[in-house]
Amino acid sequence: MSERGRISLLAFIGCIRYNNNKIITAVLHVQRIDIMQDLKLLYSKPLQSSRSGVLYNTFPYPTKISPEAIAVYIACSTNPGDTVLDAFAGSGSTGMAALLCEHPTEQMLHATKRLGVRPVWGARNATLYEIGTYASFATKTLLNRLSERDYQTAVDRFISRASELVGAAYAAAGPDGQTGILRYAIWSELLSCPGCGGEVPYFDYAMSRDPAAFHKRIICPHCRQACQVDDMPFVTEDHWDTLLHRTIQRKKRVLSWIYGATGDKKWDRRATGEDMQSLQDFYARTPMEGPAKEIQWGDLHRAGYHYGITHLHHFYTDRNYIVMSKLWQLAGSFPDRQADALKLLLLSYNATHCTLMTRVVAKKNTHDFVLTGAQSGVLYISKAPVEKNILLGLQRKAKLFAKAYGLLEACTGTVTIHNTTSAHMAEPDNSVDFVFTDPPFGDFIPYAEVNQINELWLSRTTDRSMEVIISDSQHRDVFAYQEMLAQVFQEVYRVLKPTRYASVVFHAAKAAVWKAFKGAVNAANFQIVLTNILDKTQSSFKQVVSEGSVQCDPLFLLQKGAAAQCCSLNDRDILNQLIQKNTSDPSFDMRRCYSLYVNTCLELGAVISMDAKQVYDYFQAQRGSLA
Repeated sequence: MSERGRISLLAFIGCIRYNNNKIITAVLHVQRIDIMQDLKLLYSKPLQSSRSGVLYNTFPYPTKISPEAIAVYIACSTNPGDTVLDAFAGSGSTGMAALLCEHPTEQMLHATKRLGVRPVWGARNATLYEIGTYASFATKTLLNRLSERDYQTAVDRFISRASELVGAAYAAAGPDGQTGILRYAIWSELLSCPGCGGEVPYFDYAMSRDPAAFHKRIICPHCRQACQVDDMPFVTEDHWDTLLHRTIQRKKRVLSWIYGATGDKKWDRRATGEDMQSLQDFYARTPMEGPAKEIQWGDLHRAGYHYGITHLHHFYTDRNYIVMSKLWQLAGSFPDRQADALKLLLLSYNATHCTLMTRVVAKKNTHDFVLTGAQSGVLYISKAPVEKNILLGLQRKAKLFAKAYGLLEACTGTVTIHNTTSAHMAEPDNSVDFVFTDPPFGDFIPYAEVNQINELWLSRTTDRSMEVIISDSQHRDVFAYQEMLAQVFQEVYRVLKPTRYASVVFHAAKAAVWKAFKGAVNAANFQIVLTNILDKTQSSFKQVVSEGSVQCDPLFLLQKGAAAQCCSLNDRDILNQLIQKNTSDPSFDMRRCYSLYVNTCLELGAVISMDAKQVYDYFQAQRGSLA
């Protein structure tokens, strides 16, 4: 009997979930009659992947996919006990998804009902390959089966000891003089007037409150000359670096605005000389210590906002680097599994909220600036960086982790994590039942460069020689990228069972990258049998700001076999058909058009010759002529 044609009744296999000794759910498992029947239904509607949920929000990671969304695909493509592979595991969402198939969440049940599919719930196993040091550490730690109770006990002890150790660093007086705590502070670069050379605080003259706004043009307070902010150079200063044991040059910044709390009362005020004196007193009591860890710059370095940043501690205010160092040492004093969990808690907050990359934004009709974290996938530092109270942030973040450990602790599936390249896998031939993977998108994000802010704390950074990306700094062009991607797909082909499937998510706005993807798929002797789109309910930062950005990520179902023969239609014919089909729908998102164009071309075997921007320009022109 064929793999997809088997019918059998499974006894109640371990899908009984207990909570306080009460049975929550019991599911009778029946293996599906025809996997392809469900897959056609699954690929007929966009897969929605929300940027919410306990597992999604535990720790940030670029291009993350909701584990619940992946779990629906796994449950419809496999049977309980099957093994799922992810060759580019990233944040480990596929491993978490495999475990969740045993205990489906409300979000998963709702998705299957919306799609009209018939998943078979039950425990799956997963094998993950990920070269990233931080990503592998985060996945292993979150899946280490630490119980929710043990995690919460460790966190409570950690926060209590941390408050005694470094709590005084965030002492601040309120407007009434009463002792309170700092919630966060805005620092400001000093700009130099092109006319008189006077120093101008960016916060005081290029930012305003009530309503909150950033200004491109200011009046110099010294000479009254009108200045374009972008034309004003930043002021530098000589600074004795206690870790490098030498004087360095860095941007000159001043403490500008304080946000704090006294008891339950929140307040904000202008920073004063007393605040700076309090900082100096803290530095005198708690000097910066430890080894200096050098930043390995690549494609993300910018001469402007990265001026003077050569080592990890330069990404922080002195206060927050000292606090992070003390907390890191404290976490290491706990037993191994708890220590790793506490370190992951620190790292989950670190790169997004502890560094100078934290910032404020101005939203329409708001009386004050809105606090937000670092931009995902870049290492951008604004002219008004924010310094957060790390202790307050950790307490909020810990609640999510506790829920995540609680969600996974009853799962019985196994997840094997390999912190190495997937170009050479350890699995035997024809041993994997399903693949769900999300390869790096060409030159979209240099993961190793971004993640080193966390990896330097782990004292081991990613080996960039194995990174499957397009990178000028690594001298890796699109052809080298295609070759490396093809090696991985060939390994996926080798370990995948003959009648089983691979789901691949891919995103690119450039025709050259899509050609590389298609070439890698063809070289591995895979054929594309179905296409769909992964509909993330909120676009990433790069997708929002890029002129040629793409809405939704194309999703492909691959099966072993020869690629589709080239079709008689060229890609412009395909695009014209898409335009005609959607021209009467004013709500149709133009950015989704490129994903549909790519999907159709790859499914039919047509050559992709246009970048996203070219497709959008053509789409608008043709739609206008048809109106």
